[in-house]
Amino acid sequence: MKIARTGTIALVLLAATACVAPARTFDAYEGKAVDTADSALSAVETGRLAATTAGEDHSFATTLSVVLGDAESDASGARGIFESIQPPDARSDELRTQLDAILDRAVDGLSRLRITARRGETSSLPRLAQPLAAVAHDLETFSNAHS
Repeated sequence: MKIARTGTIALVLLAATACVAPARTFDAYEGKAVDTADSALSAVETGRLAATTAGEDHSFATTLSVVLGDAESDASGARGIFESIQPPDARSDELRTQLDAILDRAVDGLSRLRITARRGETSSLPRLAQPLAAVAHDLETFSNAHS
């Protein structure tokens, strides 16, 4: 079942990547970067909310594991799709570098939460989620600056 799920995820990401239109100008690329930042922000906020809920003992470890796994998958998928877009110019390269750094922090933070939840260490989740507040802020700032 795990192999089938992994295969399905890979096919969905491949299909999504294939459907991404090229960005021929900086403005088009910037728009795709904003969409990516917004998607990642949603995933990060989902992870933060799940961690807060865990700290208040209002959820089950299995539910948290699924929610955090989905949040991580969403952020990772958004990053993967964005990275498949060819930057059209040097200005776009700089934008890509800036957003990639934030996306890496988002995916890493969500991954830590998922792993911790699957280990049943739910009381640690609120503390581990604290750095995601800065990631969320950075994603929102990026989105606002480039909208």
